[in-house]
Amino acid sequence: MHRILVAFSRSIVSQLHPKMLALLIWPFLVAIVGWIVLAWFAWGPLVDWIADGLLGRFSMVQWTFDRVAAMGFASAPDVVATVLALLVAIPMIFATGMALVAVLAMPIVTRHLGERYPDVQRLGSWSIGASIWNAVSSMAIFVVGYLLTMPLWLVPPLAFVIPWLWWSWLTARVMRFDSLVEHADPVERRALIASHRRSYLILGMLVTVLNYIPPLFLITPVLSALAYVHFSLDLLRRARVAPE
Repeated sequence: MHRILVAFSRSIVSQLHPKMLALLIWPFLVAIVGWIVLAWFAWGPLVDWIADGLLGRFSMVQWTFDRVAAMGFASAPDVVATVLALLVAIPMIFATGMALVAVLAMPIVTRHLGERYPDVQRLGSWSIGASIWNAVSSMAIFVVGYLLTMPLWLVPPLAFVIPWLWWSWLTARVMRFDSLVEHADPVERRALIASHRRSYLILGMLVTVLNYIPPLFLITPVLSALAYVHFSLDLLRRARVAPE
């Protein structure tokens, strides 16, 4: 846990560098474009699908809405559907920003922080194809799993916990690969990911909790890249000195 906290604290310091601050424009633009596209094309159908296709299938939910309507809150179903639509839309926009940062910005982050780890030799190579495949496959699993677990949101605490866990999983899966690919050879990369899978997930949980604090969610993708590069390069340095 100590190494995770160190990587996270180092990422905060690194985020203040002008070059890293400039990278923040990526998730910001993705968020803006995502909201425009969503509002223009998909917001109405998404709310209707949640109201009719999801909430409408549960008799207990309908019974609750009927009781609430009898108390004078006839708009409760629309309010709940709108809130759930936001809980769907925001993670999808975040996930897109995360994938773009991993593919487009991670090489910049890796080379910037690599100067702070001069003793970690580059034995790998950047592959745009492998990075895109890792991001796309991770996004596909994320979207399917996220939608399948939506019914669990009917338990109030899970409506916040489940998105957080999925964000953390996506962050770990995307960032651990890209943070290692330039410096670690394939054997080293697979070994480190396999032996530190839980640590990578915990780091993702630590970073993505910021998504619940506006406007900090705008820095999460780049901050995640910084945290994962710090964590991975430190792991790689230790592994080469004293193989685990």
